[in-house]
Amino acid sequence: MSRVAVNELMKHAKEHKYAVGYFESWNLESTLAVVRAAENMKSPVIIGVCGTYLGEPKRAYKESLTVYQAMLAQIAEEAAVPVALLLNEADDEDMVIRASQCGFDMVMFAPVFASEALPLQELTQIQKRIAAEAHKHGVAVEGEVGELPLFNSATGELHEGEDTDPELRARFVEETGIDTVAVAVGNCHLKEDGMVTINYDALKTLAEKIPVPLVLHGGTSIAKEDLSRAAAMGVCKVNFGTGLKRAVLNTVKQYLAEHDVDQMDPNDVLGRGADKDLLVKEQEALIQYVEETIRALNGENKAF
Repeated sequence: MSRVAVNELMKHAKEHKYAVGYFESWNLESTLAVVRAAENMKSPVIIGVCGTYLGEPKRAYKESLTVYQAMLAQIAEEAAVPVALLLNEADDEDMVIRASQCGFDMVMFAPVFASEALPLQELTQIQKRIAAEAHKHGVAVEGEVGELPLFNSATGELHEGEDTDPELRARFVEETGIDTVAVAVGNCHLKEDGMVTINYDALKTLAEKIPVPLVLHGGTSIAKEDLSRAAAMGVCKVNFGTGLKRAVLNTVKQYLAEHDVDQMDPNDVLGRGADKDLLVKEQEALIQYVEETIRALNGENKAF
């Protein structure tokens, strides 16, 4: 196995009633951990990076998109399970176009923090341009219209969104030519408690009216049993990011509480790759998180 076309992956997921997890990574170790977990579970997986973060104006160091693609692609090529590459939620149309040209398998334009400010007609035209260019290169396109709730963990404030309008979303899919569509049915960006209430009636209606695979963002906000039920109802992809980073942060806190790093060889703490290495501990935490999530998505033993 290794690289797989996203549309083939979505078709397989829908036929076998599971959802493929997109686990957003941010460096080499996090990406390797995701793929190792998928291999352990014999599950397809989608790996990638967040375009909004890569394009953040306040980002201290600007990394090349092609560097990330090269890293992701090599890891995918060496994987023992089907893997696809996604540039997720980029708010820069040019970046999305470049990603479709440089080797990503799927791209998504979605200015997460400003999508409500884009008039629908403008958003539709942007998505049409992206889909036209991406499809020339055999690249799938994910889109969304509307607004997912957004939770601010620093302040505890919740920016309210709205459930997806089935008719509006169906027209958007038809007019833009996108291949998958993200929907809002109670899921929430950046919320970590797994306590949101999923509107299953709305999800059922969306699955009936929209002809392309459905995607849920804000996977960390959704309880494990709801993930399983949503996958069985036709959701083909679920995004996770916040939960992975929380797993790593908790591991770092625990490590520093249990080890006096001032009295340790720095090479044991970082880089040696042995049992005391903090990077190893981080990967182990991520592997556990991803394995548990794949089980919840009904994805175990679904590699093909």
